[in-house]
Amino acid sequence: MSTSQVNPESFVASTSSHPNVLIIIADDLGIGDVGCFGNDTINTPSIDRLCREGTQLTQHLAAATLCTPSRAAFMTARYPPRYGLAGTQGTPPVLTHVAILAGLPTSEPTIGKAFTRAGYSTHYAGKWHLGSRCGLLGRNCDGPIAHGFNSTFWLPYTLSERTVGDYTFWQLPADDLYTRATLTTAGALLLLVVSLRCLDFLHLAKILVVVLVIFLMIAWFLLTHYRLHTPFWYRLSEWMDYNFNFIIMNGTSIIQQRVQLETLNDDIVEATVNFIRSQANSSRPFLAVHSFGHVHTPVVSAPRNRGRSRHGRYGDTIEEMDDGVGALLSALDALSLSDKTIVYFTSDHGGHLEAVGEDGQRTGGYNGLFKGGKSQGGMEGGIRVPAVIRYPRVVPPGTQLSIPTSLLDVLPTLLNLAGLPSVVQLLPDAAQPLDGMSFSALLTGAAVPGSTSDPTRGRVLLHHSGVHISALRYYTGDHVYKMHILWPHFHEGSYQCGWGDTLLCRTWHGPSQNLDLTDNPLLFDLTTDPYEDRPIPNTTREYIEVVQYLKSYLRKWQAEVVYPPSQFGVKLLNVLLPWLQPVMLL
Repeated sequence: MSTSQVNPESFVASTSSHPNVLIIIADDLGIGDVGCFGNDTINTPSIDRLCREGTQLTQHLAAATLCTPSRAAFMTARYPPRYGLAGTQGTPPVLTHVAILAGLPTSEPTIGKAFTRAGYSTHYAGKWHLGSRCGLLGRNCDGPIAHGFNSTFWLPYTLSERTVGDYTFWQLPADDLYTRATLTTAGALLLLVVSLRCLDFLHLAKILVVVLVIFLMIAWFLLTHYRLHTPFWYRLSEWMDYNFNFIIMNGTSIIQQRVQLETLNDDIVEATVNFIRSQANSSRPFLAVHSFGHVHTPVVSAPRNRGRSRHGRYGDTIEEMDDGVGALLSALDALSLSDKTIVYFTSDHGGHLEAVGEDGQRTGGYNGLFKGGKSQGGMEGGIRVPAVIRYPRVVPPGTQLSIPTSLLDVLPTLLNLAGLPSVVQLLPDAAQPLDGMSFSALLTGAAVPGSTSDPTRGRVLLHHSGVHISALRYYTGDHVYKMHILWPHFHEGSYQCGWGDTLLCRTWHGPSQNLDLTDNPLLFDLTTDPYEDRPIPNTTREYIEVVQYLKSYLRKWQAEVVYPPSQFGVKLLNVLLPWLQPVMLL
């Protein structure tokens, strides 16, 4: 369209000729976990079908290696530090609870807003993790709805090992210094009460007893169930997490106070399939975003799927997730919608290498031969994710696109493929500029990768770890260079930071938790060395010229693009506020 702004009323009438869009997102799935990306021991026939019928994106990149910032980038086509959804020293790296104020600002462009504005029926199902926006007493938690989606079936937060277990409300952390101080203070007040009573100051003694009881109750609750007095001030007790964070909502109503892990995959799939069926006879196209809870820890599958894989619980959940992908594709087939639906599949970032269950089973993903994984800044295993786009008769089947593409690019690319106006035209009042770009011409064959027609040639992608830039990727058309300026402190002889379901490399803390390579960066040519085994010698002309260019680019970026303070650093925005907590009423 040639106009700079779209009139939604006039555009809705013309959308019947545009394709539907189905976006499928896995959680923590490694690029080496999928059959068509090289895994021959885990069965993923449904994802493999997409690869046969579409185009594999073999250098598709997450904009961050943790859930909240990566999903924010996917949703907005903008780097998360631009709007404060990125961590730094002393902050959490992601949104930490349901009932908090931090979240994706409504001023940002989103996939939901853009497609709704273009006249589509839009639906979001599954994990959200971008802020719940709950009102007083937990009312009107509109999360995805506030960002443009018409209907939702959603998990506001995420999953963790605390979604399983039996936790006690009544407990006393007696080994805690602050608890001992509180008990000492209470003992002193009690002694004062006894003294006043002995001196016949009965009225004052009664008042002090009430004050003492209230003081003890509040102090006990805060010291037992909050962590405000620790470096991890944003955390809660296991009981609080288990009872308040793992909920499922249909629209703004809670339907499960504690998520049922055994049926979660089926529940989300059923919600998306029902939405697709409801749109079968509609005159309007639809956008459905399906966000799996799999394969994030804890890896729990339905009883019928346990033991089906050769890789324990983790493999079981991948194969169960693949069944879910198959159910979504089958729904399109049954309704004769496959030929007029764009399907995009990916993962929010790489696998969690450190994750190991209490029984010793690996519960994290496999990132192939790429180094590193989840929460590891610019490490390739954490940002290179499996991805495929299928659009019959438009995107050639059984092909690969090997140039750098990003989750940042999904919004502009899908709009372009669907023949819709640009983000700027659809959402002129939303925040700009975009960091993503459309690579649809490369998918359809209208442009040749590496040629002068390639819109991504000459592009530099920034790889963030929190607010910090860990690496830069430069695509010249002939080469893909990657310059590391922060490198995680790995355990010797490995590319991970230890073992444990809750363990992460704290790369979002910046130079304090990484090897700072700013003065002497590591440079790799991923075209000839995709696994980053052979750094380019720093005495070569190639190294000097590329590093000089990228350092200049970085200086210019940092001078022109000033990130706001991290939302995660503001305690009031990230501590659970009980008066905002949604609770399912019996």
